[in-house]
Amino acid sequence: MNLFRSAAAGWLIAMAGMSVMADAHADAGCQFTQGYWQNRAQNAGDLSTDVWLELRYQPFYLSGLTYQQVLQEPSRGNAYWILAHQLVAAQANYALGAQTSLAVADALTRSSQLLGQYTPDQIAAQPKSSSVRQELIALSRTLDDWNNGLIGPGTCTDGGSGTNG
Repeated sequence: MNLFRSAAAGWLIAMAGMSVMADAHADAGCQFTQGYWQNRAQNAGDLSTDVWLELRYQPFYLSGLTYQQVLQEPSRGNAYWILAHQLVAAQANYALGAQTSLAVADALTRSSQLLGQYTPDQIAAQPKSSSVRQELIALSRTLDDWNNGLIGPGTCTDGGSGTNG
């Protein structure tokens, strides 16, 4: 079992033990955008609130920051932060029960591997043409498309159903 799936499985088991309010968003398998997790989750009053409250103060890989701090960190063209922003949202969506395709599952796994291997400073030192930097950017595009509902069931609406399905 890979690093991300192991961590996510343990985290999901812990979440299952929590007493949370039933919410249509989790049942729909849809996902929320990065902006949702950055701005609204803490005020939503539903299962996404509980997911975010559990995740936001956890350390984010080798960044030296928490999940919440990562979303507040400007990317400034650093591929680490570009991917980190999308990965925070994607992991929160995954924990909430959003449906993934094989491509998204692979992107989640590979993103976790890379961000567990490199620091933001190491990526910033990479030339723009480096294969590692290019891979981080490609992974961020896949996760961005998923977080924004361009692939998968779509983003969550107030009624809890995805916009694409």
